[in-house]
Amino acid sequence: MTVNVLLVGSIRLTRVGYADVPIPPERAGLTVEQVRAVPWAEPTWAAGDQLLAGAAAWIIEAGDARVVVDPAQAADEIIRTGTDAAFHQEAFAAVLADAGFPRESITHDVATHIEGVGMHAWRNDDGSWAPFFPNAPLLTLQRGLDAIDRGRFADASGAIERLRAQGTVRGLPGERAPVADGVTLELTGAHAPGHAIVRIASEGEHAVMVGHLAVSPLHFVTGECPQQHPEPALAEKTVVALREEGSWLIGPLWPAPGAGRWDGEAIVPAAR
Repeated sequence: MTVNVLLVGSIRLTRVGYADVPIPPERAGLTVEQVRAVPWAEPTWAAGDQLLAGAAAWIIEAGDARVVVDPAQAADEIIRTGTDAAFHQEAFAAVLADAGFPRESITHDVATHIEGVGMHAWRNDDGSWAPFFPNAPLLTLQRGLDAIDRGRFADASGAIERLRAQGTVRGLPGERAPVADGVTLELTGAHAPGHAIVRIASEGEHAVMVGHLAVSPLHFVTGECPQQHPEPALAEKTVVALREEGSWLIGPLWPAPGAGRWDGEAIVPAAR
């Protein structure tokens, strides 16, 4: 377990890391040559010719709210399938509890978009599904749910649909939706029809959780590609605009510390 803390004004952001692993750059739509061409990739964001990626949960503490964002999303093929699935589920819950965030304490569960189960759902022994965070509704933009209903985006496991049937999934209307004090979901639509970023603002400080717009910090300089996003031009335009804002940039799939700031030449990692 790794724990990293970032303060944005009076809002506290904590990354609870479950595992950081090397992955082939092709998994993130990049090439070995692109990784080698980024001088600041190592040692935080890459190792040799491989990218580093993380399965983690970011928790935003804003007032009385505890908002978890994209917990272990896109890691299903590693930690949500096979005979080890139950072990990883219990272990992830234990890691959160050890960091001071028992799953019962989370008030909001945010998905920047629906992509697999992640740790949004808890699989019971009988094969049924329940919310991973029992006291938190699963929040995402309604556009993403509408896309699933139209068959444009898949809920492969069916877990999210089962949570919807239980009434624990809430689709937020419009292109900008408040989640908690200083925390807002904002539509980008480039990675998936309902894909959003999470903006955090407090006391003049700003951070943005980029969801899967930038699976790796390297995407802020390498550009985007069609196999990574259905709307690559829009994705690249959005990524460049976010880079130039000067806000803290946070990636749910980035390795520890999971956040950095663009200094004009590189994504400089936040203090560990």
